[in-house]
Amino acid sequence: MKPPHPGERAAAAIPRLGVLAVAAAPLLGVLAIAAAPGVAAADPGFPDLSAYPAVDAVDYLQSYPYFSGFAFETPDGLRCAHNELNSRDDPSRSTLSCEGPRPDRGPGTWQVLVATDEAAVAEPSYPPLDPAIPTDPATAPRTLPALHKIVYAGIECAADDRGMTACRIGEHGFVLTPTSTELF
Repeated sequence: MKPPHPGERAAAAIPRLGVLAVAAAPLLGVLAIAAAPGVAAADPGFPDLSAYPAVDAVDYLQSYPYFSGFAFETPDGLRCAHNELNSRDDPSRSTLSCEGPRPDRGPGTWQVLVATDEAAVAEPSYPPLDPAIPTDPATAPRTLPALHKIVYAGIECAADDRGMTACRIGEHGFVLTPTSTELF
């Protein structure tokens, strides 16, 4: 028997390569998705909020001059808000802020800010919140109950019963506890 021509060997190998390619395609697809730019893995420090029941976000919506969005107060006194008016020039951009004491950052009032296109930052509030100035009851935010979350317009925030507040917008967010401020 004469040896096969090199072109015949290659043609005979094609069906075997096809079977291998079909078998490997799902694995390659998973690897491509995992490595794709813009597809972010969840922050490893962000808590699993799947067991937290969601409140009805409509109950937290507010609208008055210069504000349209949702606002809430955490059980430990942080005030958080998403003002859609901050995103008018770019509807794909959302922002969120939480304001209150951050003992791990120092005395005074701190504001934690995050947006869909910017990692979270913590900076001193100016002017700082003054608890002696009464809040207008019409604009006072409702308290988000402990062990609950609010989900609205791609934003997810939750509070637990030990002083933790966690919020995220897409790839960015923060986790605040009585002793730490984690920003991403």
